Amino acid sequence: MDEAIERVIADVLHYTEAGERLVEQLQIQNRWNLEGIARLRTGVGFLASIETNHSAARSRDLTRVMAEFEESRRAIRSSVVAAALAEGATVTEISEIFGVSRQLANRFVKDCRTRDRQQGETPPPALSAD
Repeated sequence: MDEAIERVIADVLHYTEAGERLVEQLQIQNRWNLEGIARLRTGVGFLASIETNHSAARSRDLTRVMAEFEESRRAIRSSVVAAALAEGATVTEISEIFGVSRQLANRFVKDCRTRDRQQGETPPPALSAD
């Protein structure tokens, strides 16, 4: 199998796993929110409720999981662009894949090349004329 396709597959799997962790974390967050509301309704003070809820740690956990999801989303976008370029796609075709403007698709191509250089990989081939 082509290296570009292998990268897409690996990135899709990582993206899927990151999405599952995000869903789990959001469900936990929702449960904590409802517990906090219930405490407030019983007359527990706001500061006491926040302390009981460990709000700061929970917020950091959610931020970490969201950042992981966002990074996996950028990685999959980059690997899809690289695979498309390897098959000779144009910027217009890449814009159609993602449903974005040609300008944004061009930025995706630049980001893909930058990411590959940073990771020591061979950048995708030059763009075909549109």
